Amino acid sequence: MKLGVLTVVFQDQPLTKALDIIRDAGLEMVEIGTGNYPGSRHCNLDRLLASAGEREKFLNQIHRRGLEISALSCHGNALHPNKAIAKKADRVAKRTIRLASLRGVKTVVELSGSPREGPAA
Repeated sequence: MKLGVLTVVFQDQPLTKALDIIRDAGLEMVEIGTGNYPGSRHCNLDRLLASAGEREKFLNQIHRRGLEISALSCHGNALHPNKAIAKKADRVAKRTIRLASLRGVKTVVELSGSPREGPAA
């Protein structure tokens, strides 16, 4: 078994510093937030989807520390009653899935459900 952490807990640090902290704690896996509720402090979807070189650079930062990506996280709410919120969440989720497929990441963490608003929620 390999232990890891969601890098979002280190949002106040740049990715390189967060990875150093994670490695130094003896962890082996990282779950990277790509947007929506986890934020995207450590993963710029636009840049990574646009450039194979940027994707390689991103992965090298992780791998050279002996770490692996366990998942990409994009917890959003594509079922939100506010259509703008739902549309944004859906877009981030689809782009995260695309990035995962380009990098061989087998797990994408998402959120399901709807906020409880009104008696029909």
